[in-house]
Amino acid sequence: MQNPSNNNRLKLFWLAPLILLILSVDGEATEISAVRKYIETEEINRFSQLISEFGENKELPPGYELQALLALSHYPELKSVRIKFIIDDVGIPLSSRPHWPSLLRSAKNRTYLVVIDSNIDGPRDALLLKNQPFNAQVGIIGHELSHTVYYLDRSFFGIAADAICQFSDCRINFERATDRRLISHGLGWQRYDHALFVRRRLAPGQEASAVPEEGGGAYMTPTEILHIIQGSESYPN
Repeated sequence: MQNPSNNNRLKLFWLAPLILLILSVDGEATEISAVRKYIETEEINRFSQLISEFGENKELPPGYELQALLALSHYPELKSVRIKFIIDDVGIPLSSRPHWPSLLRSAKNRTYLVVIDSNIDGPRDALLLKNQPFNAQVGIIGHELSHTVYYLDRSFFGIAADAICQFSDCRINFERATDRRLISHGLGWQRYDHALFVRRRLAPGQEASAVPEEGGGAYMTPTEILHIIQGSESYPN
């Protein structure tokens, strides 16, 4: 008859690797890579690596391929998802949605669109992607991809309800939840730089970072984004 203590040691021998494996997988699932600032001249050196790892099933936007790949690198759940970036004169700075012909497919087999406006007249031209700094471009593309991640958990009827939501006050919570999701994926600084740039351009007489929380309607103010970043253990320093 075996000694009970020997039995316990034997169980621990077999269970220890399994426990370590579970912990390592869980750590990978929750770990994010928050970068304070992406610099184009530095990131271009790893373009081939990025497109190899995150370019599968993606139609990248001409002229913004690197920015899109950097944003995609924060969403591993989108690695094999079909995403088509479109640049056109559509009247909305950026938007994202499932491609309607694929809507009845399972979530991961749909095609998702990210539409980038090419023409805005007047002072609102600060909203055009081409007029924004590189780091801010990564941030706002990341915001649209945060919508895409959300749609992966939505059924046909759920997405139809979301479309109706855009015409009511629930859009405010919808967009703010999108920014929170983006921040949790490590793109908080990029979104902060985007919000700061746009507000400084649209309201040059007002210090954009001084806008109080909840002062930005559907979209978070720089102050609110910064507050969430500072409260997150995933953003060192």
